[in-house]
Amino acid sequence: MLRLLQTGQESPSETMYALRYDTPIDAVERYSLSIFLAGPTVRGHQQYLQPSWRVAAADLFREKGFDGALIIPEFGDITESDKDRMDIPLWEYEGLKTADCIMFWVPRTRELIGLTTNFELGYWMKDREKLVYGRPPHAYRTDYPDILWKKDYKERGIGDPTIYNTLEDTIDAAIKVATRVKTQKGSVA
Repeated sequence: MLRLLQTGQESPSETMYALRYDTPIDAVERYSLSIFLAGPTVRGHQQYLQPSWRVAAADLFREKGFDGALIIPEFGDITESDKDRMDIPLWEYEGLKTADCIMFWVPRTRELIGLTTNFELGYWMKDREKLVYGRPPHAYRTDYPDILWKKDYKERGIGDPTIYNTLEDTIDAAIKVATRVKTQKGSVA
């Protein structure tokens, strides 16, 4: 069951929650595992690009029995826009910092370019041990992030050098990374 978190609501076990822009980001601390779904975001003025790839991702997480929180950097209302919302980058930063895993899925097209995704992937490479990176085989202009993903691994040897080519494989890896990171923190039995 995918549920939106309501402020003050307890988290029942074996339930997956979606934390969106309208949810206070500190709510993520209530959950045993958390995964931030980073990647290109359909904006309010791009309704023709709906549904977001995150809908299929949430369905796959649910099918796999994921018990935790998905941090989804989108509004619950797909027509809402982040234009002039200076709180959104800060919400995303806190979510990225707090998440047990940052899953980058980059289904980039000429219309869904994901400029913020480029910055986030580069910035969060410092926490490579909690990153997973995937994109469809023919995603638009992913050569640069692919090259840097491999180069960073070759130089530092941290994390997984794999670039996943399916959303399902990327999700499987993200669940493993989140569980490992949380276990290292001593929070998962």
